[in-house]
Amino acid sequence: MSLRSREGILILGTVLIAAAVLLIVLRRSPSEDIVSTWSADVRFPVRVIDDDRTFDVDLADYPAIGGRVAYEGPALAEGQENWKPAHDYRGVDLAAVLDRTVGLDAIETVTLVALDGWHKTLSREVLDGGTPAGTVILALSADGVSPVEWDDAPMLVLLPADERFSNQDMLDALGPNHAHYFGDGPSATGLQVKGVAFLVIDYGGGRLPMLSDL
Repeated sequence: MSLRSREGILILGTVLIAAAVLLIVLRRSPSEDIVSTWSADVRFPVRVIDDDRTFDVDLADYPAIGGRVAYEGPALAEGQENWKPAHDYRGVDLAAVLDRTVGLDAIETVTLVALDGWHKTLSREVLDGGTPAGTVILALSADGVSPVEWDDAPMLVLLPADERFSNQDMLDALGPNHAHYFGDGPSATGLQVKGVAFLVIDYGGGRLPMLSDL
């Protein structure tokens, strides 16, 4: 093989490798940091409860993942949309947290509980990311605000591919039993559980954990 031929093969190989790397980057959605960049002074403890087992995890130990989304609020009139402003969120993949603790295969539902008692339930199907809800994260910051200064963290955020989460998307993804309603109408904004402190696996009713349980 001539020197020119070897040089041509080397150049072609380099181009193919670069193209493959670029494709991986472009297909990553929502965007995920290669290395977690959470500041050392950022700590977000969350307790996972699975029957009589508990796992205390720190969300800052997980890689950062982010995306943009606008939620639809309750319809103002018949057939009238009520979109809220879009925001850029950065947090951690909820499915990764659950898979590292109890194992995703063992979960049917997870109920996210805030310190004030507000809670919402997601099915395993939603956690898998294949529904109109897209990727599910626990957001630690919004619109570039430092996690230390953002009062709503950790917050349940859904990141669909089209960056718009409508009331119909919510009904299609979660079903009527787990969707949120404002009066008689669906309202996707109600799914934003703020200050998540507990992740309860397969909640079957009864008392939910509260601040005094920490």
